[in-house]
Amino acid sequence: MTEILLEKLYDELNLTIKEACDKKISVAFSGGLDSTLVAFISKKYTDVELIAVGIADSHDLKAAKSAADLVGMKLKTIEIQTSEMVAEGIEMRKHFDLTNIEVEFMLPFWIAAKNATNPILMCGQGADELFGGYAKFRKEDAKINLKKEVDDLLDRIPEREKKITEFFGLELSCPYLEENVIRIAEKFSDEERIGKVGKETLRKLALKFKLPKEIAGRKKKAAQYGSGSQKAIKKIMKHKISFSIKFDNENIAKAILRATEPDNKGWVETALHQNFIKATIKADTLGSLRQTAEDFMACISIAEKIAKKT
Repeated sequence: MTEILLEKLYDELNLTIKEACDKKISVAFSGGLDSTLVAFISKKYTDVELIAVGIADSHDLKAAKSAADLVGMKLKTIEIQTSEMVAEGIEMRKHFDLTNIEVEFMLPFWIAAKNATNPILMCGQGADELFGGYAKFRKEDAKINLKKEVDDLLDRIPEREKKITEFFGLELSCPYLEENVIRIAEKFSDEERIGKVGKETLRKLALKFKLPKEIAGRKKKAAQYGSGSQKAIKKIMKHKISFSIKFDNENIAKAILRATEPDNKGWVETALHQNFIKATIKADTLGSLRQTAEDFMACISIAEKIAKKT
């Protein structure tokens, strides 16, 4: 049954990408599994421009170069200075309503869109949600609901990736988030999709497409880490606030921490001490500091209500 489903998933992803390649495409390329697979399939059907973004000597630029070499594709690298990265982040935030963490991980996409020369910008967005790539899914006590992860992302894409591509006069293509791809992928159980290392089903699919094993087995590296965008932005953090929140007991505090802690630590740093959650919030302006603090406290409030019901 699993092999039959894998074959169906292979056919659907292949067809989805083929249909998206009616024009030349650019790919927001990190050299990881998600973006390399869609680029690798796309080159069968159209001319493909790979765009990798990062500060000098960043993980993503190195990974992108090695991946492009392995699949025999040309690579366009956008090596950006720390100050330029920060300036791009500030500019992006002027136009779009993004959280602080979204600014960090959307920066490489924004810069790729800005430098794309083809009319369609394709990306690997959705693979981590659909196939369980995040480390949180592999925690022993994780409560996994990949369908909700995908639905939440689909709600956010129109206000983020789609608006960014339209801002630069481009069309957006997210093959992993096409309805038929999601429909077939969801026939696999959450556990099958995640596996021991994350995205196990997608890794098997990549090998079926003849993607080199070195890429199919690559571990996830968050965009804000791989590109260096988080490191660049952290250098301009001028304001911070630290506080402790007391809860009824340690179990509730633990549950709330798990529910609110970002997948990749950035603007909010949290720690648990008995039945207290200690938080430090950093921002470049007092306005941003206030917004982040209010967002964090709203998440805490919702998580506390849920924790007390369970």
